[in-house]
Amino acid sequence: MTIIDVKNLCVSINDKPIVKNLSFVIPEHQLTAIIGPNGCGKSTTLKAISRILPYTGEITFKNKNTKSFSHKEFARSLAVLTQSPQAPTDITVYDLVEMGRFPYRSFLGRQTEEDKHYVHWALEQTGMLEMRHRLLSTLSGGERQRAWIAMALAQNPEVLFLDEPTTYLDICHQLEIMQLLERLNKELGLTVVMVLHDLNHTLQYTNHVIVIKQGELVCEGNPKDVVDKELLRKVYSVLADEFACSNGLRALLPVDLIKQ
Repeated sequence: MTIIDVKNLCVSINDKPIVKNLSFVIPEHQLTAIIGPNGCGKSTTLKAISRILPYTGEITFKNKNTKSFSHKEFARSLAVLTQSPQAPTDITVYDLVEMGRFPYRSFLGRQTEEDKHYVHWALEQTGMLEMRHRLLSTLSGGERQRAWIAMALAQNPEVLFLDEPTTYLDICHQLEIMQLLERLNKELGLTVVMVLHDLNHTLQYTNHVIVIKQGELVCEGNPKDVVDKELLRKVYSVLADEFACSNGLRALLPVDLIKQ
């Protein structure tokens, strides 16, 4: 079942077209990856769907035009983690996660018991409960990313958007974040949409992929059917080898650039 339907999406920045007549669907309760070369419009697409950037075209959430939602109503349905999010250096993990309850607060409203419940729950889900009194600035990269995911979870959203969630993390912490998102998807039924650069993460962890090049849709579908060495040749101008992994899935190893 489709939860978000994008039709003829166009986005321009400083009068330069970035996304051009893009149409695709995001399936409910699935892990979706948006992939493509640098500068192709992946992050712009994510921001347009999230109502961060203006656009033309039509985007519906559960068959309702996203422009018809109030800001708080939309934030209760969809949480967004942009690239390299910023917070005050002296904020604690708990206070950061509590910020995720903003869509449920009235003006000058105090924390309710429901707020406390969801903050505690989000900290538990991300393994950050024991670190709730730590300053965000003292955390490792992987811990900090889990804290930000906890903040998004505290919104109790139906959909979680993440823009390159494993950027700047080592291999261990990349897998930790990907496995956390996979678990949240399976155990909570959370719809997760990620901009990814690692195609092997796309193959290993996601159920649906949207491929963009120069602001236009190349294809979408099951990563097992879509992401292969031919896609790397066509979209990235890269030659690659394919390998069978011990878990039965495929992996791709780029070996050379295609001479233009």
